[in-house]
Amino acid sequence: MHLETLNHAEMSCEIQLSNADGHFTGKLKFRTFEVGVISGNDEDSVRAQFQMICDLADDGGMVRHDLIMLGYHNRAFKGEVLRTDGEIIGEWESDDEEWCHFTATDASKITCSAPSQWLLHDAIAGWIEKGHHSEKG
Repeated sequence: MHLETLNHAEMSCEIQLSNADGHFTGKLKFRTFEVGVISGNDEDSVRAQFQMICDLADDGGMVRHDLIMLGYHNRAFKGEVLRTDGEIIGEWESDDEEWCHFTATDASKITCSAPSQWLLHDAIAGWIEKGHHSEKG
């Protein structure tokens, strides 16, 4: 059941209540594109998560694939990578040749690389999809 839609700049969050288990979810969108899903035990926790994500985006973070890459839009060209629930999963940075590299939190070597931030975001999502990072339950 749809409860409300929150808006912040070009981000929105459609909060819903699941009739099956009473769990609250929020579908994150940037403009019209779905970029993630957040969840919580109540509507206020989903609102708080959405505000945290908006604050990170306002500070230069990019939200896609249920992931936030900090330092994306603020010329830092490096930063932490976290899930939309706030879990930090690693760090990324750009080298002198503008290739971007992600290193998972517990890794000693680069986990994946790509020729741009956008493609690195896709590569990190693919790495997670392949099960290289455990899903939070």
